[in-house]
Amino acid sequence: MDVHDIAGLLSEILTLVGLLLGGGLYLTGLAVRDLRGRWVRTEGVIAGAGAGAVIRWFDGTGEVHESPATTHETARLEPGDDVPVWFRPRSPSRCRTYAPDHDGKALRLTGLILLGVGVAAGMLGFVLLFV
Repeated sequence: MDVHDIAGLLSEILTLVGLLLGGGLYLTGLAVRDLRGRWVRTEGVIAGAGAGAVIRWFDGTGEVHESPATTHETARLEPGDDVPVWFRPRSPSRCRTYAPDHDGKALRLTGLILLGVGVAAGMLGFVLLFV
């Protein structure tokens, strides 16, 4: 077995692993992001202080909702400070203070990297056929 054969074998393995595993991870990341539902961004206001602090915001119909201000993003905010809030239209009484576009981002990024490795290894394998 010479260097050419070893490179061809590694190219095939990396192509299969990169394309199959990368595609699966990327699709899983998309599913994680999309299955969580649609989030609507609005501005919330901190009310109260200390352990009794809450975030209050309006939903799309004008109703006021509140949730405990126990997140990392609200730890240093004072009463009356604005904070970005994301809520679901179907359950507007629950909110989050961090962007929902990060859901599944690590899976999508890892999947894209593996897909890139798989495509590059596939092209290398194709080139090795003619060398």
